Amino acid sequence: MNNVPGNQFRRDRTGWIIVSLNLLMAANSTFYFTGVLGAGLDGWLAMNSCAPSIFIFAIGYLLRQRSVMAVGAGLMFRYGTLGLFAFGWEGMNIIPQVGHILMTLGVIYFIARMIRLDCRGEIIVAVLAALVMLYAFWQGEWFRNHPQILDHLMKGTLNQEMLTPPSQGTL
Repeated sequence: MNNVPGNQFRRDRTGWIIVSLNLLMAANSTFYFTGVLGAGLDGWLAMNSCAPSIFIFAIGYLLRQRSVMAVGAGLMFRYGTLGLFAFGWEGMNIIPQVGHILMTLGVIYFIARMIRLDCRGEIIVAVLAALVMLYAFWQGEWFRNHPQILDHLMKGTLNQEMLTPPSQGTL
């Protein structure tokens, strides 16, 4: 990744505002899931993927580590930007949707800064992180729709017949 002095990452006012607002939303959702709902660490991680994504992005920003920000931006795209289309816009969902908008602003900020600094590698890292998360989502959905295959895969008893769709009758 480009680390020559001409494209050193410098924190700026816009970045501070975006990171601060995202951290406030992450703190709010963390309090809600762990304090109000009592979800515990595993429940928090399962239901609130946005907060850890924001924390990674913020750590990268605070430490001026573009590659760490890139991973955070990729995750924020997956959970924040795409979350805009997964959640409804009524009732209590307005609160996470505001967070998703702020996460999307963070992703846009990151991409714009990396383009300005000519840091294509970091953008590629962000895109790859997002793609890995999309793959993981697809994989999880596929195994939820095929639980018997996952069971046999983990037991070491998977065979070709289990993957062959039942034959359709001929006309």
